[in-house]
Amino acid sequence: MTKDNYPFNELQENVLSQLRTLGYNESSLNNYSRLYRRVQIHITEHGAEAYTKELGQEFLSSTVVSKSTYSAYSCAIRRLDDFIDGKPYRCHHGNPVENVAEAYSGILNEYVNECIQNGNSQNTIDAKFRACIKFLNYIWDAGGLDLMDLNAEIITRAVLIFDNKDNYAHIRQFLIYAASKNLTQTDFSGIIPKYKRRKPLPTTYTPDEIQAAESSISTDSRTGTRNLAIIRLATRMGLRSGDIAKLKWSEIDFSLGLIRFVQEKTGSPLELQMPNDVLEVLFQHRDYSIETKEEDYVFKGLKAPHSKITTTVIRHIVKDSLIAAEVNITNKKHGPHALRSSLASSMINDGASYEVVRKILGHTNPNVIKHYARTDIESLRLCSIDPPAPSGLFREMLSGRMVVSRV
Repeated sequence: MTKDNYPFNELQENVLSQLRTLGYNESSLNNYSRLYRRVQIHITEHGAEAYTKELGQEFLSSTVVSKSTYSAYSCAIRRLDDFIDGKPYRCHHGNPVENVAEAYSGILNEYVNECIQNGNSQNTIDAKFRACIKFLNYIWDAGGLDLMDLNAEIITRAVLIFDNKDNYAHIRQFLIYAASKNLTQTDFSGIIPKYKRRKPLPTTYTPDEIQAAESSISTDSRTGTRNLAIIRLATRMGLRSGDIAKLKWSEIDFSLGLIRFVQEKTGSPLELQMPNDVLEVLFQHRDYSIETKEEDYVFKGLKAPHSKITTTVIRHIVKDSLIAAEVNITNKKHGPHALRSSLASSMINDGASYEVVRKILGHTNPNVIKHYARTDIESLRLCSIDPPAPSGLFREMLSGRMVVSRV
């Protein structure tokens, strides 16, 4: 058996075991198994006993399915190929990742493994991986056939090709790594410009818009009650979608009206008092629930196997409620984080201190809350003064009696 010639049954079991370790539910694993059975048939029809990456690509090219199904097939094949190549797990969302020049593939894999050991999140690792592939390929095209031959001119030419300046930080970190491993003659990281992305104002909705979105949901059904409970946890308590998705009944104290949980994003514990309208809808949701065990998730899919709800479903619930309420979401974010931002901005505009808002949102850095401070436009209008009446040449131009020609 060679690295590129893998017994398919063994390869399939290794990939499924990897996905199971990463927390994939049985429904997803069953989907992968069904797809891999089709790949097994394809391998057998070609008279082969083992899987190769070439056979995987032939399977994809010979498959006639919808775009979404093809995307699932392609992802499953990439997982097989990544396992053979010894690459770390990647989500594979978005556009396919281009291949790096062969001379740099080993170096890049070692860098990614070090990022994993340093505790980088999967999203960060994916972003670094994509940025480094582009950078190294640009270097290759610019004549840098060996990292030891790099110079300031080649690096500068490669960096200037990047449209997304957010990648500068990833490139700088890679060059620091390369210098620390003596892969380059010197540390070229200082050449990479420092770019600070401008933070946009948070998307917010008015209290009336949020009330309308909540009122658009009927609680006469199990689905409506669940959806309203999800939305109120975001609008009234500012919970993130990830924390809502993983919330368990054991983390809700109905007798004291408290929710206690460890935040998914920060790993910090958070205890919050529930407003009465949140408490009431959670009571109602619990009565509707098929099973209510302490270790169960509060929000689950309504169809078998009733697995934990996903953040994608939560985003759709929020969006659908805003649309049903005829709230204008054009050019605005319309997920649960927008509701969290709306709560923070509303509290600050109502005079709540940054410290109070920080504790409710569960932030550890007090300066983060200032991002949510939103100017109250209506109050600002009360402070405006009338502009002076136009006079002189400006008045003549406004009246149309004078035309200014540009040469």
